[in-house]
Order: sequence, then structure tokens, then C-alpha cells
Amino acid sequence: MGLRQTVYVDVLLAVNFFMNYFLMLSAGRILRIALSRTRICLAAAFGAAAALSIFLPRMNLPASCLYKLAVSAGMVLIAYPWGDWRIFTRNMLVVCAVTFGFGGTMFALWLMVSPRGMVYRNGVIYFNISPLFIVGVTVLCYTVITLAGKIMMRLEMRTKIYDAAVTNEGRTARIRLMCDTGNCLTEPFSGAPVIVVRRGAMTHVLPAYFKEYALSGSAVGAGKTPCHFRVIPYETVAGGGLLTAFRPDKLVIFDGKQSYIPAACYIAISDAFDREDYDGVMNPKLLDG
Repeated sequence: MGLRQTVYVDVLLAVNFFMNYFLMLSAGRILRIALSRTRICLAAAFGAAAALSIFLPRMNLPASCLYKLAVSAGMVLIAYPWGDWRIFTRNMLVVCAVTFGFGGTMFALWLMVSPRGMVYRNGVIYFNISPLFIVGVTVLCYTVITLAGKIMMRLEMRTKIYDAAVTNEGRTARIRLMCDTGNCLTEPFSGAPVIVVRRGAMTHVLPAYFKEYALSGSAVGAGKTPCHFRVIPYETVAGGGLLTAFRPDKLVIFDGKQSYIPAACYIAISDAFDREDYDGVMNPKLLDG
């Protein structure tokens, strides 16, 4: 007669809610979706309630997979905004990949060592172990998944070209920017990211004091130094120097799916920039948040 494992409903719900919350949060970070914590919590609660299937008779593998797929679809619909079927399918694939990555690890652990206090039934994992251990493992998985998502995003950005609109003094210039993951250039005092753009693309929106500096080496203009004007030092493998830069009234960056409006940035002008497929390079920090 085999030993029986007692399953406590409160522990089962708490563990699954906690894991589902971080799994949906991790998938949302990878997808770069604007997340609502309330919707994430509701999705996690839905997934936790579905974990009560551990008390049902054991399902065969096809039935267990269909059940898990239906639960995942419900969580995706609750957690993330609806776009269309294509977006829903993409969201489902990412959520399933994240879930399988975490759940697969736990299933492998159960198969290999069958740790005391752990039950795997009908696709549901139950731990009767220290809550601190559960918190630690889940947070560790979330951290690894988040870092992996950021690395993937950086690799994707390495060759990606973005459209952007620079507005200054009532005029707007439309430019194309490459996100350079090696570009860490920032304005020294504020730490704001810097975009390096060829002069020809910015002529239409350059402020008057900026043109004055180019002509005379002074940006005093009207008796005072403009607060949005900067001379920014830079270093490259080929050497260093100074770039003149200004802070635009507004910058909007488009990636085809969403737009980014940085709180602060500077546009540095380079006369040596001669690319034809894009007008400048930008710091990846402009896409954070």
C-alpha cells in the first residue's frame, strides 16, 4: 500500500496563483505588452482555480493537454488586451513556451527524484514545502526569463530600423534611426540618452541658437545661453571629440506596433554621418519602459 500525499487547498491555490502571476508577467515582458497588474492578478486567480483539477480523476495525456491549453487561452484573454487572432496566437505561443519551460523543469524533477511533498497530476504541480522556497524558485525563474527576454530584444534591435518624428519650435522632421546596442551615449548632467543624427536630416528643425553656435562658436543668443543646448563629449574606437546637441520639444519613435515617447533625450548633430539607409543611431534606453 503506497503512501498518500495530503494536498491542502489553500497551499495549492496560493502556490499556483503566485507562479501564474510571474509566468504571465514574464510572458508580457517578452511580448512588450502594456501590462495591467489587475488583469494579471485576475488571470493568475483563474489559473489557480483551474488547478483544482488535481482533485479530479487522473486524465489521459490528450485530455490533460487540451485542458491546459483551454486554461492558458483563458488566462491570455484575461491578462492581455485583445487585438486580433494573429496577436492572440502570438501571445498564446509565448505564454505556452514560458509555461512549458517552467512546468517542464518541475515535471522533470518529479520524474527523476519524486521529491517528498511534490505532486504532479493532471498537469498541475503541488508543493507542500516551505513558502520561502516557492517564492525563491519562482522569482529566480522570473528573473531568468526576464533577462532572456531583454537579451532577445537587444539582439532584435541590433539591426532594426525605427521611424521617428522630431518636433522642435513648431516644426517636425521625420527620420529613420537604427537602434545601436553599443551606443551608450548620454548627456553628462541629466543622463538622458543621445541620438546621433546627420545634419542634413535635422536642418528643418534646428533651433536658431544652434545655428548661431555653428557659425560663431557661441550659443548665447538673445543675451542668455539656451538651457536645451549641450556640447557632449564622446569616445569611439577611432577616437573621441565633441558633439553639439539640443533637446527637442518632442520625440516619437515608431516600431510598427507601438510608439515610444521618451521623457527626455538629446539630438546630437554629426557631419561625418553618411549612411543612406538611415539618418542616425539611437541609444536603446529610449525604448525602455
